[in-house]
Amino acid sequence: METKALLKQVYAPVAAPLEGVRDVVNGVWKDALRLVLSVEGELPGAGGKLLRPALTLIAAGATGADDPGRFTRMAAAYELLHMASLAHDDVVDHAFLRRGNASLNALWDNHAAVLGGDYLVARAVETLGEYGSCEIVTRAVRTVRAMAECELAFFGVPAEAATEADCLRLAEGKTASLFAAACEAPALLAGDVDAADRLRRYGTAFGVAFQLMDDLLDLTQPPGETGKPACGDITEGKATVPLIRLREALALEERGRLKALSGAALTEEDIAWVRARLTETGVAEEVGALVAGHAELARTLALTFPASPCRDALAELNKVLVLRKN
Repeated sequence: METKALLKQVYAPVAAPLEGVRDVVNGVWKDALRLVLSVEGELPGAGGKLLRPALTLIAAGATGADDPGRFTRMAAAYELLHMASLAHDDVVDHAFLRRGNASLNALWDNHAAVLGGDYLVARAVETLGEYGSCEIVTRAVRTVRAMAECELAFFGVPAEAATEADCLRLAEGKTASLFAAACEAPALLAGDVDAADRLRRYGTAFGVAFQLMDDLLDLTQPPGETGKPACGDITEGKATVPLIRLREALALEERGRLKALSGAALTEEDIAWVRARLTETGVAEEVGALVAGHAELARTLALTFPASPCRDALAELNKVLVLRKN
């Protein structure tokens, strides 16, 4: 099943409030664009799969909320935090393509893109404050702090010096922490500490699997699928689990070729070589197994909740992790 079709099926229990999330997110996104761009007529929407807000709404339903729609703005806030992180990432990575479109730093410049990301963070925190829960706001801010701390700790570390454990810590702090916050928020609002803990662990496992698959897709999928340049992590000299495992699996001469690709404009031949080595060394399969392991942990945690359409959706989302191509 295609990822888009699977998401539509899994999102079905929260389809209506999720459309409300899209409206909120697009409204804030267009507010940000209008601050800098002098554009007449209709502005583009933000796009994206809305995974994080969908998880907030599904988690609300799985923990017994009668009306997931009351969590629409809360869910939107986590998508805004995600968008802010993308804006900042694109500046750091000098990336000019995001979700198949021009990134904020390409539309504006680095200075405006950073400020745009800051604006999205402020709007997200302001929105979460509407729910009157200091705990939810505190945890959201703590998540932003964790995302920044992990990036700062990893910044400047040569790719050859980074370990797989380093990459997994980065995945947990940079990516999984926001998934975890999005998942636990409805239970925190309800005062259900046990459910919040299980949802946080679910979000962490889901987020690590998501990042591992993201790193693999960077090397294996064309720009038309991912919305980003192929093998961008190699060009940018990043350390990821697939690249660390690939380097370790290659003969000495081939390691030199892989290293030489860092900072270079990759040719189709280079990209084909990387993809062939990922398959021939078994690294692609190994990383796929890591993704499946974390996804299965998430599914197991989802099944600890009472049977309901939202509980089933929470469990079924693990398929998206394994099947996704973008």
